[in-house]
Amino acid sequence: MSDVYFTDFRTSGKDNVFSKIKKIFMKAGFNSGINENELIAIKTHFGEYGNIAYIPAQIIRILVDIINESGAKPFITDTNTLYMGNRNNAVSHLKNASMNGFVMEVTGAPIIIADGLRGNDYRVQSMNGKHYKEIKIASAIYDSDAVFVTSHVKGHELYGFGGALKNIAMGCTSPSGKQTIHSDLQPKVKEGKCNACSLCIERCPASAISLTKNKKALIDQKKCISCGECTCLCPNDAIPVNWKTDHKELHERTAEVVKGIIDTKQDRWMFLNFLMNVTPECDCYFWNDSPIVPDIGILASNDPVSIDRASADLINKASPMEGSKIWDRKPAKDNLRTLYDIDWEYLLRYAEEIGIGENSYNLITL
Repeated sequence: MSDVYFTDFRTSGKDNVFSKIKKIFMKAGFNSGINENELIAIKTHFGEYGNIAYIPAQIIRILVDIINESGAKPFITDTNTLYMGNRNNAVSHLKNASMNGFVMEVTGAPIIIADGLRGNDYRVQSMNGKHYKEIKIASAIYDSDAVFVTSHVKGHELYGFGGALKNIAMGCTSPSGKQTIHSDLQPKVKEGKCNACSLCIERCPASAISLTKNKKALIDQKKCISCGECTCLCPNDAIPVNWKTDHKELHERTAEVVKGIIDTKQDRWMFLNFLMNVTPECDCYFWNDSPIVPDIGILASNDPVSIDRASADLINKASPMEGSKIWDRKPAKDNLRTLYDIDWEYLLRYAEEIGIGENSYNLITL
């Protein structure tokens, strides 16, 4: 059973959010996981411009300051996206990060795009998985001495929710590595729901989508690379999840990529999950909907499975926010299942099965 540390967002003049982050950092023993002169990656998500639900740069600065005190050398990082947006190459990605406040003057540490200028700076790592014999790891993640994974926990159409595991799998591999994870999707358009907004056309990395004479989106299945981006961003739910088999293969691939990545640095991974602005969709959107539950708190652990399980449990115990995406829906198994009818627990079960971490946890409230 893994320890997961938790602190809520109740604050005062004597104990604000910044001091709580420092406290949970120390209680989790993260200070013992870094050494002088080591290069420490702080893996975060800079947020697509127009989305304001990501972890703010000022919070990341607190981690930078703590790591600097140890004599180590932190840098803040993420990888390029597979979809065509503001973050699919390092130049655009850094501009986007800057617009969202991730600049040296705020963060106190340099911003490095982990997989290089065009997303092709990666290391190939061999592994023995059910779906993978090798994976691609962004070079700056691979070459770092230790990694802090800071995750904004939220809903997700393909996973049910996104936490540390998804952050590692999608955020520490190259665009070509991301595509292999999503290879079990086969999206199709429901013409009755399509209003020809063209968002899917603009963001499709394979140029596989066009408008018909009837002003409806059409996906060319021969060009489609099954990345799932159109499914995730369609504002009209016109491109629903369409699995070649079911969601389980996506979750299995995700877990196997996580294992391959963290196995390169045994015991050098530390996880912080932020349960605030728990939005229905990913931070890759250039908008964010209202939170589905009130702000809950911050969790810390060395076990990515336990911290994600604890995060999901806390979200499911919370009362839905009035007027949110799940407020008027028929109650299902839990808040996350009400949001998306996906067995989100399968990713955690498979992750435990292949030895990433444990679903059982000991929640220690500070």
